Formats: sequence, structure tokens, C-alpha cells
Amino acid sequence: MQSIHQVLKQYWGFDNFRPLQEDIINSLLQKKDTLALLPTGGGKSLCFQVPAMVTDGLCLVISPLIALMKDQVSNLNQKGIKAVAVYSGLSYRQIDTLLDSCVFGNNKFLYISPERLAMEDFQVRMANMKISLLAIDEAHCISQWGYDFRPPYLKIAEVREKLKGVPLIALTATATPEVVEDIQAKLHFKKKNVFRKSFVRSNISYVVRHSPNKNQSLVEILSKVNGSAILYVRNRRKTKEYSDYLNRHKIKSDFYHAGLEPNDRSKKQDSWMNNKTRVICCTNAFGMGIDKPDVRTVIHMDLADSIEAYFQEAGRAGRDEKKAYAVQLVDKSDFIELEKKITENFPSPEFTKEIYEQLCAWFRIAYNSGVNQPFDFDIREFSNRHKHSAVKVLHALKLLEQHELIYMTDSVYKPSQVKAVAGKDVIYRFQVENKKYEALIKFILRTSEGVFEDFVAVEEEVIASRLKISVAETITQLQALDKFNIFRYDARKEKPQLVFMQNRVKAENLRLDIAFIKKRQAGYEEKLKAVQFYVTEKDVCRTKLLVKYFGEEVKEDCGICDVCTGKKKQGMGAAEFGKIAAMLENELKQMPLTLQQIKIRLNVAPSDLTGAIEFLMDKGKIKRTAESTLKWVE
Repeated sequence: MQSIHQVLKQYWGFDNFRPLQEDIINSLLQKKDTLALLPTGGGKSLCFQVPAMVTDGLCLVISPLIALMKDQVSNLNQKGIKAVAVYSGLSYRQIDTLLDSCVFGNNKFLYISPERLAMEDFQVRMANMKISLLAIDEAHCISQWGYDFRPPYLKIAEVREKLKGVPLIALTATATPEVVEDIQAKLHFKKKNVFRKSFVRSNISYVVRHSPNKNQSLVEILSKVNGSAILYVRNRRKTKEYSDYLNRHKIKSDFYHAGLEPNDRSKKQDSWMNNKTRVICCTNAFGMGIDKPDVRTVIHMDLADSIEAYFQEAGRAGRDEKKAYAVQLVDKSDFIELEKKITENFPSPEFTKEIYEQLCAWFRIAYNSGVNQPFDFDIREFSNRHKHSAVKVLHALKLLEQHELIYMTDSVYKPSQVKAVAGKDVIYRFQVENKKYEALIKFILRTSEGVFEDFVAVEEEVIASRLKISVAETITQLQALDKFNIFRYDARKEKPQLVFMQNRVKAENLRLDIAFIKKRQAGYEEKLKAVQFYVTEKDVCRTKLLVKYFGEEVKEDCGICDVCTGKKKQGMGAAEFGKIAAMLENELKQMPLTLQQIKIRLNVAPSDLTGAIEFLMDKGKIKRTAESTLKWVE
């Protein structure tokens, strides 16, 4: 068996581990339950992938995001490591084949969702697998105090009781002290065992800029800071609007969201990764699994729902450890939006029951049936048909998820796939007797290596072009070959999946836990308050604010955030600056004044006054008018 350093070099090409990685790996190899708390870009996946490679058996990985599963499986396969993912959207026979390969084959990694883990039929198959390690990704989802609570995570502790002696690793990038304790308790850690990497990113300058004109500020920032950038916005429509706006200002940009076709998303992502596109304007659908080290700027046009979400997205800047900026733009409307979020995120029990009833009718589910049935689901189509706000529907669905009535997956792109089910002799006889299908059969056998062992991706458009037939005819022939039991053909799809976890009941009989909902709402309001405090605080170092939220105390200011650089400009203490800033605000809110008038009105040292004014102008709080007066900007 190879050593962990040999595995690291052979498969990942690294000579040394990053800080804490080797300690975490050795903890697992000593069969200790382990919680790894590593910020975004800290190399969490290596912490379970390397020990799995030096251990005999299969590593079972629990992950809530299909996109992340597929990305990690693809990366492992490219390294020559056998890994598979089972998720909603695959056909029953594909799932059956993949699970068989984990029982009888030599797979090293099996990625599944927490919902799949809880299914009885999966647990029956799991009993025949030689599992050596259990890895729980996004472990904060197990905590009701976490920002993305997923009830199926609570079942993991029950399942791990069936895996006697198998060590467990829980991984997360963002967890408060309360959540850290909760994760270990909910996963039944035999002994507390936490590895924390500091949340301090000493190369990132965190900046909050209050601006009456965000668009103008955006262009100013990107004009001052060169290099690759990510622009996060609230919704899909805004991604294109901001991309168009930046392109009009000669800043090469593109837009990205989950509603785009898979090929479009890949092209846009590749263009940005290869620096052909400078700025990617996106929703939070972008970034998971993306490891681009030279991102110089991450800009948020809207406020995030939590410090956890903001910190994770901002942390995609400067992974090469060179100077980078994480900028939050703020205006008055953002605080109004925060208030609206509370109402949107917690729809009434009556509305939630109405959505449940409409869902059951939408999918034509009879009473006392529907359990574990997956359905393709387009939330916009559903919302438009029933004349509901899509945002409100989404949060009603999340509430139904938290009561374990349904669960939703992220958008699944599954390419068309074929697998030979007849033997070579049978296939040869069939094509001789059925000349109509000969060209297609020969093309598949010639271009699809491994088609007799497993499902292989095919593209109908490519086949049609090579065989000089229409795409429709290609699909018809593939369907016929499936019917004749020559090949199994699973057509491509790309839609989120919605699965009913219980049989349908009458809406009035739904038992929604009101106390639980109120507790979640109170927790959510606390998170919004933390976001509001972060963007309104003027005197405390931004890095200190962020890491304190996660329970880490640092003595020294970062020296590079907007607050710290402001203090340097002012050459004065935070308290003194705060006093001068308050005096300036009071005077300039009443009327615009010239610098000379301000000096007369305020009894302040000229150098301190000039420093404070320059800083407040940089922050967009003071603006110079055409008449050479200074005015306070609301």
C-alpha cells in the first residue's frame, strides 16, 4: 500500500500538503471521527480522498449538491481514480448498474445525497459494500442553526450505526461555534475532534462601499483593479443586464445562471477560466467546484442572506494568495430588501399547504401514493401557471423539505447514454438482418469504448451529422434499438428533480411544526442582522468582524480592508475619526459647504479633517458638486 505522500504526488502532483491537511488525514487513518473546518479553497476534498486511496475499500461521500458530486467524480476519473455518483435524474437501471459496480467492482468513491442514504433499498445494497470511510460534505447542513439546514442529514447518525468501526469525516467551510458543536453531537462523534484553519485571508481586502449609483461604482472598481472578476447578483435577469452594461463600458463580460443550456454554461465558464472573458456576472449557481486561483475581485451587487454565504462567495478571490478584493456595494434599497426577505422566506402554513396540494395535482399523484417518485420540475412554469411568486413558491418548497415531505435536487444535466445489453454475436446478427440500423450500430461500437461494460455518453447531433440523417431519425432509431433489447438508451435531460418522501395526504392533514418554523425564522433574522451590522459598521476591521462571527478572535487589524486603509489615510484613531465623521454628516446633511466653510464650522486639526473627508469621499459618503462644494450622500 502506498503512503499518503506517494498518493498525493502520483494523483495530485503535489509534493506537500497544505496546513492541517496531513493532521486531518492522520486523524482519520487512526479511525478517529473528525470535523474539518476549512475555509473555501482550503483543500477539503483531499482530506478524505487521500486516506481513502491508502485504505482498502470504498469511501462513501454524502453531498447535497449534484453539480458538486459530478464535478468531483469527473476530477477523480480524470486522475485514473474510479468514482461514481448516484443521484435523482438517473434511470433505475443506471442506478442499479452503478451500485453493482460498488459491490462487485473496484470503485474507490461513491457519491450520494443524504436523501438517498436514508432510503431503505440503498441501505440494503450498502450492506454488501466494503465501506472504509464515511465523508460528510457541507456538514453544516445537519444543524438547525446552520444557514442551509437539510433534515435528511439527521439520518446519517442512524445509518452510521450499521457501519461499525468505519471512521467519519465531516467537512464544512463555514460554521459558527454553535454549529461546530451541533455537527459533532448530531453525528454522534465518540469524542470531540475538530481541526480548524484560521478564517483570516490576509491577502483579501474586504471593502463595503455605500453608493447611490452602484453601476457607476462597479465600473470605477473594475477600472482600478485589473484581472479576472466575479460579479454576484440576486437573480437571473440581472446577470445579463449587468453583463450588457459592462460590455458597453468596454469591460469584457458574460453572464451565467442555472437556467442556461449546459453547453452554453460550459462555454461561458471555459471562456472565463481561460481569461478570454474578464468578468462573469452570475447568480450563486456559479462558483461551486470552480478553482480559479487568479480571481482579483469578487463584487456583490446585493446583500447575501448570511455571513456564511457571503464569506464563501467572497473567498473565491485571491486563491493564489496574491492581493485581491471582495467588495460589497450597498444602497438604501438593500435594507428594504432585507426586510422583505423575512416575509418571502417564511410563507404562511396556509400558503405552504396550498402549494403542496397544487404540486400533487400537478404531478397527478393519487392519495396514499407517490413516495420516492422523482419528477422533473420547472418551478417557473409551475409558479406562472398558478400565478404565484416563484420566490415565495421556492421557500414554501423548502419548508416542505424541512418537514421531510419532499426534497428537491439542483438542476441535473444528464447527457444521452447507451449501453449494450445484447452480446456481440447477437448484435452482429441483428444488424445483418436489419440493414436500417447497421450504420448506427457500427458508429456506436466504433466510437463508444466500454459500451458493453457501462453506459457511455452519446450526442444525437454528432451521430446525425456523421450518418447524414436528421436528429429526429437518430432518436427514433436509438429508441428502436432499446425496444429490441440491443442497446439501452437513456435520453438526455436537464431539469431539477422533485421527489415525494411520503405518500400523498390531504393538505388539511399536513402537520407543520409551527414552533420549529418560528425558531428557524428567529435564527434567520439573526443572520440578516449580522449581515446588516457588517455593512453598516464603520470603525472595526472587516476581517476581524468576519472571523469573529465564526468564533475566531484576532488581535491585529488586517491593514488592507476599507476601514483599515481609511484609518491609515486619516492618521488618527477609530474613535477620533468616528467623531469627525459624525460632525461632517451633521453639517453636510443640512446644506453643501465648501472646504473653507467646513474648516470654520468645525474645530478640527486641518490634517485630520482632510484625511476624514478624503476617506468619506472614497467611500461615496461625501461628493463634490459642480459648484465645488461638498455634500453628504444619503
